[in-house]
Amino acid sequence: MTSFATRQILPAPPPDERATLLGRLLGFIDHHRLRPGDRLPGERDLAERFGVGRGALREALVVLETLRMVERRPNSGIYLRAVEKQGSIEAIVLQAELGIPLTGAEVREVVELRRILEMQAMRLAAERRHAEDIDRLDAILAQGAAAVAAGDGAQLADYDAAFHLAMVEATGNHVFLRVVHAFYLMSRNRRRAYFADGQRAPLSHAQHVAMRDAVAAGDPDRAEAAMGGHLRGVESYWLELLERRTREE
Repeated sequence: MTSFATRQILPAPPPDERATLLGRLLGFIDHHRLRPGDRLPGERDLAERFGVGRGALREALVVLETLRMVERRPNSGIYLRAVEKQGSIEAIVLQAELGIPLTGAEVREVVELRRILEMQAMRLAAERRHAEDIDRLDAILAQGAAAVAAGDGAQLADYDAAFHLAMVEATGNHVFLRVVHAFYLMSRNRRRAYFADGQRAPLSHAQHVAMRDAVAAGDPDRAEAAMGGHLRGVESYWLELLERRTREE
């Protein structure tokens, strides 16, 4: 049976045409410095501006409305929402899929929230894991070891996500899994960049093995400590990149 952790929980990236239109809509909003509460131009105006049919434009707006990035007010129009307060986590995933970088503040907040969630996940996994959870982790680790040996950074990035999601799945809380899955969708490209040179892969894999062993032993403290050490290295890398980007800007 396919593991719930390896299934696609969020919708697949939109088709190219819709993705392009969504990217243009978000680019239009950013270019014109529209803020929460501002009204977007009407559907006809936007369709003409982007050279698309009103049906396609309406579908794109429905996506943004579903993600709580905009709201439709009867007999008034479509307005921007305060995404940082009202938008869904999938809104950030959409931005990542469209290649729109997170702000510095968003990166720091994502890093902080990931630590909170995954540290707790390790404790719960150690307390609740079943034999099939350990088998799942072992299968992913075997695939990861092969990717390390082959120097395949792209594959290892995918196995890295699969391992962490399988660990959350071992908590038995599938709502928890769906939330964490969103973080791994939005960080797909960053993970591939992180593992691209192959130098970080052996250490990351060894840390995964240590986490698996702690969970298999049913030791929450050891499991949490193993995850903490793993995340510190990853976080320092991303925050250092962020500081460098800030200085360059």
